[in-house]
Amino acid sequence: MSHRAHDYRHLVERWRTVARKSGVPLRRLVRADGYEHFYLRTPALAQTGGIYFSAGIHGDEAAATEALITWAEQQGKKLRHLPLLLLPCLNPWGLVQNIRLNRQGADLNRGFDRTDLPVVEAVKRVVAGHQFEASVMLHEDYDGQGIYLYEIQRVQPHWGEALLKAARKHLPTDPRIWIDGRKTAKGIHRRRIDKKRFEQIGYPEAVWLHFEHSERTFTVETPSEFALERRVAAHIAVIEEVVLRVVG
Repeated sequence: MSHRAHDYRHLVERWRTVARKSGVPLRRLVRADGYEHFYLRTPALAQTGGIYFSAGIHGDEAAATEALITWAEQQGKKLRHLPLLLLPCLNPWGLVQNIRLNRQGADLNRGFDRTDLPVVEAVKRVVAGHQFEASVMLHEDYDGQGIYLYEIQRVQPHWGEALLKAARKHLPTDPRIWIDGRKTAKGIHRRRIDKKRFEQIGYPEAVWLHFEHSERTFTVETPSEFALERRVAAHIAVIEEVVLRVVG
């Protein structure tokens, strides 16, 4: 194990403590790949509005899971009054092994159009009937030179610039013009979604949410070769900015 951030048992115990202190139950999502998966739905979350946060769909992106639990720990009893659906770690097996894929070698973040992935199907059941004001997927990039994000175009004014500004005290904005073959401006890849393209390569979590359940959708990427503490702090800054914009 390369870091305590890859200790899933420890992560779950921290979430149990958060649940106990906040009064928000830690609920079973599904058992898959030899691990129990969990989620939290706060009492303040209605069928419309609120925020969807997820982390750990790629197991080698440990700052994502660490940031979400650290932020939740900081909220104390306030957590139950925020309208949230929290998915603390969608790929525990990958987290423990420190690899991107799940036990069967599947990239869960290309499987939201499939019906044969237990974790994905469980997420769909939990999310059914919800329409979120914002959804945020916390990720990391091995090649990253700073923080950047994907913002799916729909509602204006856009939030991407403000989210990166909030994170800038902890990490620089990634200066690259091309990231993953996509043109990026000042750390933001703002895109319209070609449904046919994703039908060919598989739906990411963000694309599925965009089409089915979310008004605004963001995928946030921190550079995994930077210090863990800085990456965690940057993710937390983005989380706090999104919460501020949705809840006030």
